[in-house]
This record gives sequence, structure tokens and C-alpha cells, in this order.
Amino acid sequence: MLTIFKISRFFFYILIITCFFLTATAQDSLVLSPAQKITNTIGIKYDIIAFDKGGNKPWHLLSFEYTRLIKKLPLIARLNYANRFGKSGLQLEAEAYPAISKKIYAYVNAGYSKDSLLFPKYRAGFSLYVSLPVGFEAEGGFRLLYFNSPTWIYTAAIGKYYKNYWFNFSTFLTPDNNNILQSYFFKTRYYLNDKDFIMLTLGTGISPDDRNNNIQIKTNKLSSKQAELSFRNTIKKVNVILINAGWMSQEYQVKKYTSQYTIGIGFQRIL
Repeated sequence: MLTIFKISRFFFYILIITCFFLTATAQDSLVLSPAQKITNTIGIKYDIIAFDKGGNKPWHLLSFEYTRLIKKLPLIARLNYANRFGKSGLQLEAEAYPAISKKIYAYVNAGYSKDSLLFPKYRAGFSLYVSLPVGFEAEGGFRLLYFNSPTWIYTAAIGKYYKNYWFNFSTFLTPDNNNILQSYFFKTRYYLNDKDFIMLTLGTGISPDDRNNNIQIKTNKLSSKQAELSFRNTIKKVNVILINAGWMSQEYQVKKYTSQYTIGIGFQRIL
């Protein structure tokens, strides 16, 4: 298993190098990805998760983020602080959205934490996004979360823009011994303008991109379902307010469920 992990990590690095090389050689013909519509920004986000059973104390996640555009390429540095299970820890992340051609761009992510109880020790992600006719967009890629051993998650999604709406259906598939753990998510946004929106997320399972809950991917092998409402609003062109509220129901034993409730607030300053 460790050999497979090393080989996969080697190919991941090759993908990153190739992606950035293609970005550097194709800048004159790029179409901006959604992430590239954001200028240089700094931001802070705080989420608290409360549980209704099990005597668990609330979880806290605080994130600081800096986005820098370099020749239309957004580079993101993120520092996450978590307080869970009565312990505190940090995670560092780097993220980029390089464009490869007029209709293809990529998502590249890497992260590290020495606090493997609170975060994956290593995390990595890569996806390709392809613009399709009639306002559709397709995604395919993988995520890697390394706790005591590597967990590979494969993802695919299809999205569609229609008037002021955006619809997206995605899946995350995680091989686990002789089984495949499956997560499905439906998201829809109503755009108030070209940047601000209200978004509804409905899903089953856990997303590896959910920093509040992805540490449960290895342990949550029974059913779960969730719903979240998010809001983004820009004030005076340079101040951005982010608000989210969510609910998740998890089956911790056969036909026994617990609920968790999330409230989050964030602020971004466009520089």
C-alpha cells in the first residue's frame, strides 16, 4: 500500500508540474474560471459545529486565507485552526486554479498538518474542469486524504448555468476493501449579481472538500444526509460577507442517528 501511495504521489507531482507548464504557455488564450473572477483578497472564516448526542463538545474551525492573482492565475494560501476532541491544531494549504486552454482549467490543492487527529496529515486534490456546449461544465479528478494510511477518493460532476441559476450534481467514490463508499451532492445557486449568490446544498455522505467533516470519512461508513444554506454578499465593492447554516444526520449504529448543526460566518476584503 505504501508503494502504491508513493507511485500515486509521484504522478500527482507530475500532474501539477504539467498543469503549471501548460498554464504558463497558454495565458494569451485563457477563459477565466469562476475562481479567477476574484481579485487579490484576504479573508477569515469561522465555523462552529454542535452535536445533539454523545456528549461531544462543539467543534471549532477558523480559517485565514490569502488569494493572489499572478497573470490571471489565482494562488491561494490558507491556514486552518481547529479545536476538536478537546485538542487544538493547525493545517496549511496551498491551492491554485491554472487554466490550460480556452475551455479547460484545473483545481490543484495540497495541504499538511502534524495534528492527524484533527486534520489529514497530508491532503491533495486535482480536478479538470471542461466547458461544454449549452452552458454545461464537467469535472473529473481525485482527492487524497492521508491519516494513518492513504484514502483515495475519486470525483465526477456535471454543472449547468441557466439564467441566474447554477446547478451542479457531484459524486465522491472511495474504495474501501471490497466496497466503494459513495457520496452524492446537489448544489444550486441563485446569483444576485455576477458574484453574490444564495446557495442550497443537499447531500448524502461526506465530501473530502468539507473541512468541517472530512476527518470522519474513514469512520463514517453508515448512512448520512445533510443540507446547508449559504449566502455571499458584497458591500461597497470591496467587503464580502459569507454566512452559512447546515444540518447533518449520521447513522452511528444501525438505525441509530445523531445530528450535528453548523453555523459559519466569514469576511473577505478585496485588495
